[in-house]
Amino acid sequence: MANITNRSNYVVTVKNRDDLLCTFPYDQLDQAKAYCVKLSKQGVKPRLTQLEDTFAVRIRNKGHRPLSFTATSYQEAEDSVNRIEAERRQGLFIDYTKAHQVTFAQLIRRYMEEEGPKHKGWEKVEKYKCQGWLDDLAGNLARRDALREAEIATDGKARTARGAMREPATGLEWMSKPFAQLETTDIEGYIQDRLDTVAPSTVDREIDVISAICNVAIKVWKYRVGENPMDGVRRPRYFNERNRRLKSGEEERLIAAAIEEDRERSLAARTEQLMAEARGHAATLGTVYQKKAYIKEALAECRANAEADYVHVPLYEAFVDFQLMTAARRGETLNVTWDNVDLEARTVYLPMTKNGKPRKLPLRAEIVEILRTLPRTDKRVFPLTENELKKAWRRICDRADIEDLHIHDLRHEGISRTAETGKFSLIDLQAFSGHKDVRMLLRYSHLCTTQLAHRLDAAFANGGQRATTQVHRGRQRLRPGQGLSVADILADAPEAAKSRLEQVVHATTAPAVRIEEQRRGIDTPTNVIAFPGLRRPAATGTDAR
Repeated sequence: MANITNRSNYVVTVKNRDDLLCTFPYDQLDQAKAYCVKLSKQGVKPRLTQLEDTFAVRIRNKGHRPLSFTATSYQEAEDSVNRIEAERRQGLFIDYTKAHQVTFAQLIRRYMEEEGPKHKGWEKVEKYKCQGWLDDLAGNLARRDALREAEIATDGKARTARGAMREPATGLEWMSKPFAQLETTDIEGYIQDRLDTVAPSTVDREIDVISAICNVAIKVWKYRVGENPMDGVRRPRYFNERNRRLKSGEEERLIAAAIEEDRERSLAARTEQLMAEARGHAATLGTVYQKKAYIKEALAECRANAEADYVHVPLYEAFVDFQLMTAARRGETLNVTWDNVDLEARTVYLPMTKNGKPRKLPLRAEIVEILRTLPRTDKRVFPLTENELKKAWRRICDRADIEDLHIHDLRHEGISRTAETGKFSLIDLQAFSGHKDVRMLLRYSHLCTTQLAHRLDAAFANGGQRATTQVHRGRQRLRPGQGLSVADILADAPEAAKSRLEQVVHATTAPAVRIEEQRRGIDTPTNVIAFPGLRRPAATGTDAR
């Protein structure tokens, strides 16, 4: 059953009086009639008509979901009804109207409620970006920035909190369009606008989220569209792969700086223990000035006492060594718990990794001994927050006078050192590094080239090699190191040369026999091997040898 309703606007017109023209929505017929009565009282003749540019169509068929959409003409509405009913009878109908009734902004909100929280990096990446788009679409951040600028210009100080560290995105009008009307050019226009304010890598990660929303809307929520708007989108090109390696002397300075950071951390912990009583007494003092003065004096005394009896905990030193020897990711290392460490089996079990699969880290003997020195006062091996580690890493690098070294560079260094040993294949490196795709390890393949060359030499050392020659003064000679013996030459020499050579060998190994043959008048062989077809070149003025 189909119902077609004209929902076009009503128009009141007066001949030769364009100034009296007025338009009313389809559901305000009474107001349109009242306006006509008003005009009639003014002595003019109004005319009330309804346009025919918007028709609401509602289709109800047993066994099918009710369907509603609009058409621009009655004929279009009738044709659509006939087509849909025929396709439903044949089981070929695909509902495209649903995608016309939802905007991309509404899809973002639904994604934030239903799909995003299921993802591992939702809280750190996707949630932040989705909230930012909705905020910027409403213009909230831009208004706060304008208000802050006005406050600074007036009072010299901004009182309104900005509420974000990002740059507001522009060109988001396409997010208010129905999903079915979204085009590839809309997203590419956003990319171009965004590249003016942020790095290409940031834009690429934002496009990842947009692509995820489109895929879920089409494949899971069944918002049918003729073509995915992400098809054909050209992403920004960039190269942000780091190849930072530790230079000569940097590892020693890094370890020394980490030891000093551990010393300061251990001292601060012991000092705070000694300050517990002093802080309790300071709380009983009458004024803030007295409290601060007492705390300052007590802090200096407790610091001096802590120097004598503090316990050094090599936490950051162990962290640096752990990163270099296991090539674990920073988050994996910070989440390692003691119950997943087996020092006897020399393994660390990681129940959750970046690629979503658990794996085990092999531990070298050196790192096992280092881990034995750490206290087990916390369930985690490295009881540090990301922010705490970030600040400490900055101090360590400054103290070691090392520039442009990230924590993740230690993972790259660890994998590179393992590859440089030449004892591991790419498959072995994949198991060591935890990469899901072996193609990610191709950047380390060049480190194995020299070792591969030596292994090729060893593999082909005793078989299949040919003798190489060089030309010296017009004569062809074997290159040094060919390893050819006289027996090798005899194997390919003619029979005549072979018999001649036997005479030479006989003469050389039996001098007494050779003297006797000379006495009897027998020709004495020389040390020259005569090969048929070969003769010695005639001597010249420059080469008489």
